[in-house]
Amino acid sequence: MTDYKKSNNSAAENADSSTTLSFHQDDEPVFDYANYRFEDWIAFALFWLLAITVFSQFISRFIFAAPLGWTEEVARYQLICLGFMGACIGIRKNSHIFVALFHRWLPTKVSFRLYQLIATLNVLLIATLAYFAAQIIPQLHIHKMASLDVPISVLYGIVLASLLIMLGRSIQLLLNLLKQPNQLLEQSPSCNQD
Repeated sequence: MTDYKKSNNSAAENADSSTTLSFHQDDEPVFDYANYRFEDWIAFALFWLLAITVFSQFISRFIFAAPLGWTEEVARYQLICLGFMGACIGIRKNSHIFVALFHRWLPTKVSFRLYQLIATLNVLLIATLAYFAAQIIPQLHIHKMASLDVPISVLYGIVLASLLIMLGRSIQLLLNLLKQPNQLLEQSPSCNQD
């Protein structure tokens, strides 16, 4: 889907490009550790921990016919933690899905102000979620997991930590939107001018 604010091609250029096939593939970007932050490494470790847990569940159930009872519950909780850590990465990269329909038809400055409002509401929502997560942790400390003698508040602690990371990254984005609107206006996929 092409954004009309980005498209500068004429109809003739589009017709020519549709008849000429190009098999040139750009080189893959070079791997660099500097492109990854601590959320990425936590998510990477959680992913492989989840893979090992699910693999051990599969092996114990279908090969040894002696399922490990704790693996199903632990895998479910690991998946929850991985989902929240993935949300942290999405907020850092500003790559969450949003409806760009209105951004296409609104004037550029109005579209950008709407983008700032959405970023502000995002900060408020995540702060509210973090507040409620912090409120519920002490109440759940007495409850244990069904298969392990671990308090369920540990899971909510990880969720709270993820929410705090998301809150920090959302505040960074909002401050960047407020401090450097012209630079971000050029980089924003939905707010580009002709």
